[in-house]
Amino acid sequence: MKITQRGPADADLSQLVQNDKAVNQVRQNSEPKVQQSGESARVNISKEARELQRIAELANTGDELRAQKVNHIKEQIAKGDYHADPQEVSKSIIRSEVSRILENN
Repeated sequence: MKITQRGPADADLSQLVQNDKAVNQVRQNSEPKVQQSGESARVNISKEARELQRIAELANTGDELRAQKVNHIKEQIAKGDYHADPQEVSKSIIRSEVSRILENN
């Protein structure tokens, strides 16, 4: 049995295949040509990019310092040498709550 009638889905599929072929042809013709030489490449980094890099490095350093502090406190707790100052704890709780309230307003 031979089917000769083509439906709308066949036409759409045929059009998609043709479009894909055309796009691939354009891509092949427009690919940039790269020439290599014995020279090394040079990249200029903007002032903003350098600042962002510095901020990222500071954030990583801050994370490392906090991890060290947490580990130190854990060691003190394990040894039974950690004694929290109740006034400092209460101040920290109040600061945290005030900040949270101000952020929500």
